[in-house]
Amino acid sequence: MREDERRWHRRRLSDFSANIVLPNQSPSVTCTVENISAGGVRIRLPTAVALPREFVLEIPSLNLRVDARVAWSRGEHHGVKFLWRQHKSSREAGASPDRPWGSLSLTG
Repeated sequence: MREDERRWHRRRLSDFSANIVLPNQSPSVTCTVENISAGGVRIRLPTAVALPREFVLEIPSLNLRVDARVAWSRGEHHGVKFLWRQHKSSREAGASPDRPWGSLSLTG
């Protein structure tokens, strides 16, 4: 880990479409995953929006649905930490905390 880098997991650039599933609300909020690691993601929303502290994040192209917590917010960008109380769809894909996207490639 670089001295100026506080992340424990290697990040990969991405451009995945994702959904933020808010408690007791619908529809979900669409966002873009700009980078991803085993520990979380950086997402971008179309406009600056205040998110609740915790929500479920769905990344359909990775078959991932995981509980998440906002770590930081700056305008339309948000750093999101995976809580790893995985939902069934990500377990079926072979996900684990070391490989949250299961056997899927992160090149999309």
